Amino acid sequence: MHRIQLTSVLLVFASLASLKTLRADEQQLFFESKIRPVLIEHCYKCHSGDSENIGGGLLIDSRDGILSGGQSGPVLLSGRPDESLIIQALRYEDLEMPPDAPLPEKVINDFVKWISLGASDPRMIEVPPKTFGNSENEALWSFHPRQVLSLPPVKDSSWPRDAMDQFVLSRLEETGLTPTHDADPRSLLRRLYYDLIGLPPTLEQVETFVPDYQRNASTAIVSVVDSLLASPQFGVRWGRHWLDVARFGESNGDDGLGRNATFPHAWRYRDYVVDAFNKDLPYDRFLTEQIAGDLLPAETAQQRNQQLTATGFLAISSKPAAAMNSDFAMDVVDDQINVVCTAVLGLSVACARCHDHKHDPIPTRDYYALAGIFSSTETLYGAAGNEKLTAPPTPLHELHSTFTSQEPRPDRSSPPKFPANYSQEIDALEPVLHEKLDIAPERLLVQPHARYTENEFALLKDTTITGSFGAAADSYSVAFWFRNLAKNNAKPITAYLFSRAALENKELPGDHLGIGGNHDSERTGKLFVFNGNSSKKSIAGTTVIAPQSWNHIVFVRQGKQTKVFLNGQLEIEGELPPTFGNSLEFSLAIRSDKFAPLEGNLAEFSLFARAISDEDALHLHSASGQPRGVRPSPAQGYAMGVREKAKPADSKVHINGLGSKLGDSVPRGMLSAYRSVIGDENSTSDEFRIHEKSSGRLELTQWVTRADHPQTARVMVNRVWLHLFGQGIVATPDDFGVYGSRPSHPELLDHLAERFVQDGWSIKKLIRAIVLSRTYQLSSQCDLQLQSADPDNRLLARHSRRRLDAESLRDSMLQVCGNIDYAPQLGSAIDKKDQLISWPPGEATDLHRESNHRSLYLCRLRHAPPKELAAFDLPTGVEVMGNRDRTTLPTQALFLLNSDFVIRQAQHLAERVHLLPLDDEERVKLLISVTLQRHSGAAEIARSLAYIRSTDEALADEITEPSQRHLRVWASYSQGLLATNEFRYVD
Repeated sequence: MHRIQLTSVLLVFASLASLKTLRADEQQLFFESKIRPVLIEHCYKCHSGDSENIGGGLLIDSRDGILSGGQSGPVLLSGRPDESLIIQALRYEDLEMPPDAPLPEKVINDFVKWISLGASDPRMIEVPPKTFGNSENEALWSFHPRQVLSLPPVKDSSWPRDAMDQFVLSRLEETGLTPTHDADPRSLLRRLYYDLIGLPPTLEQVETFVPDYQRNASTAIVSVVDSLLASPQFGVRWGRHWLDVARFGESNGDDGLGRNATFPHAWRYRDYVVDAFNKDLPYDRFLTEQIAGDLLPAETAQQRNQQLTATGFLAISSKPAAAMNSDFAMDVVDDQINVVCTAVLGLSVACARCHDHKHDPIPTRDYYALAGIFSSTETLYGAAGNEKLTAPPTPLHELHSTFTSQEPRPDRSSPPKFPANYSQEIDALEPVLHEKLDIAPERLLVQPHARYTENEFALLKDTTITGSFGAAADSYSVAFWFRNLAKNNAKPITAYLFSRAALENKELPGDHLGIGGNHDSERTGKLFVFNGNSSKKSIAGTTVIAPQSWNHIVFVRQGKQTKVFLNGQLEIEGELPPTFGNSLEFSLAIRSDKFAPLEGNLAEFSLFARAISDEDALHLHSASGQPRGVRPSPAQGYAMGVREKAKPADSKVHINGLGSKLGDSVPRGMLSAYRSVIGDENSTSDEFRIHEKSSGRLELTQWVTRADHPQTARVMVNRVWLHLFGQGIVATPDDFGVYGSRPSHPELLDHLAERFVQDGWSIKKLIRAIVLSRTYQLSSQCDLQLQSADPDNRLLARHSRRRLDAESLRDSMLQVCGNIDYAPQLGSAIDKKDQLISWPPGEATDLHRESNHRSLYLCRLRHAPPKELAAFDLPTGVEVMGNRDRTTLPTQALFLLNSDFVIRQAQHLAERVHLLPLDDEERVKLLISVTLQRHSGAAEIARSLAYIRSTDEALADEITEPSQRHLRVWASYSQGLLATNEFRYVD
């Protein structure tokens, strides 16, 4: 018990320590995004200078006010949330604030975290607006154009291998430092393998490389680098880096109400990213597809699918609960602004939602210029677990194996004007019943009475229409025209059009033809036929029927076979066992149990006591004189993403960031900061005029990917440098603003950015150039003098030793233990699950499944991560994460000791070695070479054998069977090797 309590205490201290490691800019961003909006929405009405009656004498609209407190004394004690009155009031422990209803637990936890962090509050009582002129200081360095300078002089001209080496050496020589020696070939090879594909080399690959390196180092390194860049595992490694930036997740995460809905189609975006890196898709094109792929032309169906899937970048975010949130749509827009600006430009523009940015040159009007672009965009994320409280359901992008027809879709919004002989053409096919429905029918029972007109025929709302075949008819056909006025996703089933079934029978034996609603996002707006609750079989079509449109249906039943024709095209065909038995009853415009009535119109209904031929079915439409339907190819899958709204519009300023109080409308556009900072008219967004019928996303991509944009290339180059050296040239990869770090080597950054653009935005070429540089190939070992002179290695006189990230650690264990599956995983563990994973409370569902595929393919549910990765600083997928946290916590050591995954891998490795005809010393040598990719020394062999003997003796009483005991011993030794620093760190 004492050990458990001590561990708990250590974990608490460790978590508090990790909280306090947030930089000042991160704490300020937390306040602006999590705290200030809540204060404005729920507290300012009674506790601000504009309040008619200031409640309890407490003002919280400024830093001084909230620190001073009110009649009850101070409400906030920095670092002590449980003792702070504001937390007690939010928890309804004594005071109850806000008085109408408690805030969601997630919001209260944000306030607890804020106070624990020290309650950073940038507000002043009166903050004068900040202006930025042409002489702004170096804090705004990233807004200025790139400076492409000549290479600096160096004393040791033989040292650089590349231009970037010269920038590094010049800086070192200025400070009187000399770079350390080159890395040894084994360390360099291991570094290259991990950096480029996220896996270690095998001992055989090391032993092949070392003599090649000794013969000709340059040739050997180039050969390895090129082979790794060409490996499909490259995309897995580097795709994972981008997914951190894209805040990838396969569930919504906690929405604030305790719900966490799956995103069963998010995996397609994951695969798109991996494929893009493997193909070396130019970075400017990569960004364009992710922001505006739906607006780009395509030459093939595959390319079209790729571009639609790419827009998942804007759709896969964690979303706040829509329930009781009138600003849900703007919250989605806010996330899209944030991910584009932070990921691409390194700017936290989202802070300007409520007010002009306090330190970066981003006025509120610029925020709403961007907001107009994304509020003119429809976000397609699916059903969100079929939970409207989390997010209202939306359609998804349909993916097709062939191009859908390029024919223009006919306008079906007006009532059809039939030829004068159309009714006679129908009668010529000898129906047993035919009602034109321009007047009340004689042979159908309509309850209540409907309205009939010559032009629009029967107008129905909550209307039940029933009739009878009059005689047995195992095979039959019906035909009619209809118009549906309801939105396709307004109800679980949009409408039932026809039922052949006994009325009021709850088991519903029979044929039921309807239009799918929001119950199943893959069928929304599409026709389907269902054969009742006992059989529970159905067949669906592929065409989405637009609301407000007139459409023609022919339904044919012939024995077990069914066909449905839509607007003169075969829409559904398949076997569906008949279940109507001896029933002769049928209903129109409603299901037989009076469920899901059609709200709309009905015309020219005809019933046949036989299965009419395909020719007759098509003639019933062609004789109408109306245009045939445009037949799309069947959907091969679905993807999250975005598309244009029908009517793009500018956004109005939301005063204090809330939609309840609107200001002036702001024309859609880009950021104006580049003109206001440096006065360069050529750097403004003025030339990117947005057409009134366009959202502006395509123009936005043209702006951010222009060759001379001052931030786009710099930000991406810095991200690549970060993953190869352990830290960026700019130490804050997601913040190139005033509160971000300054570049350690500004000239080098601009040199690389310019080179990146000139090389066609090729990420592979950039990586190749960097890893072939002398700077990259330095050893991580150096003398104490060099270590002391530059402990953080900002001057790059050596390489930095780094710990494996969560994915590389797991993948390495799988590989050395012989279990890894290098093939891409198809789909996801949740690709068929559209559900809540944490509801009702206390009944969370574990949707993860075991897999030997690479860790990128493990299901990445927000707030429910895979256990194999969770201990090692895994991003939450809620925010842009360009640089993962690097913590050292007790949970990490406990994982290596107790994880079922680690134990299984060690056992598998031990079993492989134990089966070989080797003595103990040979087994030790083999295990060290397999796990650490090197030969063992005499001293460590001796220590290993001593451990094996002592462990075997210790287990003798517990496990008497020798073979089982020896296997346990070797598994323990194998697990120890997997837990060593040498296995988990890269030099």
